[in-house]
Amino acid sequence: MLIVEDDEMNSELLHTVFKRNGFEVLIARNGTTALEMAQARLPDVIVCDVNMGAMSGYQVCAGIRQNPATAHIPFIIQTGSESDVERQKALDAGATDFLPKMSGWPRLVERVKSLLA
Repeated sequence: MLIVEDDEMNSELLHTVFKRNGFEVLIARNGTTALEMAQARLPDVIVCDVNMGAMSGYQVCAGIRQNPATAHIPFIIQTGSESDVERQKALDAGATDFLPKMSGWPRLVERVKSLLA
């Protein structure tokens, strides 16, 4: 799996949570690196934050979907917002799922596992 998160504390937390649940975890700290890593490693699933500076999670998702080599990879967008507008932006960008960060890590792990089942 590939975690795309520019906040070091959040990325380390996600890394630990998923590692403890048996996942092999890669981390990208920005959108450009995420696109490169996805192309090179073809992860089973991508979990991506929305707000990351130069390239948003929506742009990363759209880039993943535009590349035939990565278009099939399940993509979960995470954000601090629970708004319907944010959910629609995620779906419009091609996200497989949208999950507010306030939902908690157990729910995120559940979603990832269900996408890989």
